[in-house]
Amino acid sequence: KERISIKETIEKTLSIFHSAMKNNNITIVSNIKDDFYIDGFQNQLIQAIINILNNSKDAFNDNEIKERFIFIESQNVLNKQIITIKDNAGGIKDEIIHKIFEPYFTTKHKSIGTGIGLSMVHQIVTKHHNATIEVENETYEYEQNKYVGACFKIEFEK
Repeated sequence: KERISIKETIEKTLSIFHSAMKNNNITIVSNIKDDFYIDGFQNQLIQAIINILNNSKDAFNDNEIKERFIFIESQNVLNKQIITIKDNAGGIKDEIIHKIFEPYFTTKHKSIGTGIGLSMVHQIVTKHHNATIEVENETYEYEQNKYVGACFKIEFEK
């Protein structure tokens, strides 16, 4: 493990994901309120965030969403350091949201998805970074428009 900057990790992730964002007309709204440092594996964390971003990209395409936003934020709140990633792709169906971190669970056709992406994200966050990850659907406003999407929250202990 090494001491890594969350701000730098997010910036590297967005740099890697830039082409996919551009090719899929996704606007990233980055709000890095607080930089913080954790002991971890930067490449693993980048991979975890990319998996979340890729799922948003797929949801935009599956649901034929025209205006596509992904919001990524970092902040210190009390004794937690938090990364939040949310989109406006319509959210995750209530009947499956509790299963999405299970290995081999997928909503995609077998030729497209293996169901290990979000399971791997969960492993990276919880086992390798002593953090928690949760997801919920959220309704929010951005630029006077109402949106619904999945919101992933990763919390690191200070």
